[in-house]
Amino acid sequence: MDARLQRLIGCHSTPGDEDEVRDLLESCWREEGWSVERYGGYATVARALPHVPDRPVLLVCAHMDSPGYSVDRLRVWPSPASGRACFGVTELGSPEFEGSAPAVLKTRQGKFRGMLSSLADVEDDSGLRFEMDAAEAAQGEVLQGDRVCFLPQHKRTGHVLESPFLDDRLGCWLLTRVAAEARAWQTNYQVVLGATASEELGGFGARVLAAQVRPDLVVVVDTTYESAEQGVWLGQGPVLTLSDASVLLSPSTRDRVRACMAGANVPIQTEVYNFSGTDARAFPQQGLMCPVLPVLVPTRRNHSPGETADVRDLAAWPGAVRAIAENF
Repeated sequence: MDARLQRLIGCHSTPGDEDEVRDLLESCWREEGWSVERYGGYATVARALPHVPDRPVLLVCAHMDSPGYSVDRLRVWPSPASGRACFGVTELGSPEFEGSAPAVLKTRQGKFRGMLSSLADVEDDSGLRFEMDAAEAAQGEVLQGDRVCFLPQHKRTGHVLESPFLDDRLGCWLLTRVAAEARAWQTNYQVVLGATASEELGGFGARVLAAQVRPDLVVVVDTTYESAEQGVWLGQGPVLTLSDASVLLSPSTRDRVRACMAGANVPIQTEVYNFSGTDARAFPQQGLMCPVLPVLVPTRRNHSPGETADVRDLAAWPGAVRAIAENF
């Protein structure tokens, strides 16, 4: 696995607590010679040096957070077994697991392993809990609002990569690839890279990013769903979202993007649905008239401890963004 992707997967980054991913991204960007600017806790951007202010701006953006949990109850019932501590948690975004899942609690004292579980007869968040060693819980000084995420463990079998947080550590990884490659692109755009907070819960970061950068063209990189009904498959290339809850592309825009991909010999799939969405919604919400193109990669088991992607799609992804930068 690419070393930067492995490091990104290892980060603890739930909505509103994206510091680990942000710091790693900024370090990678600076290593590639890009300048970095933060917009509070909501977004961070990188710009290639030297700046060319009279060029139109192409913003390539991903989000830094993955769904997780926040401690909401310091006492839960029934009482845990002797030597164990148990805390109630509530969802941040829409994480999914069945039965139980190994997880990590992050407090101001460090990170502590434990197990997430859900009471079978309780349908709301009151049945969600995190159990851990009682001595470590005392060491951790757990407070309301401390965060829990799935244990970052990954494996690769052939072309298939399985790991938590692929939504959207894959998008963050792509931003590091673009930072390494964009100087070789033959484009009239000034390329800006953006990473947002809280996409999985409220989308606050993207609205700040849109208002501050005010781009002329946006490529949103994220993950989407493999779908037999849509004809979207792992290993068949990136996916252009034509319609979802955050974007609606015209047939003429679809055809322009497909022509860009054909000219660059990059495979592209398309999808149409009306649920879920990406940071794409933020840009028209800020009154911007720029085209917004979601160029995603398909995955399985979205938001679970075992999200699955195909490395062949990842290999084609930078070429898809370059094709838009050079030809759209």
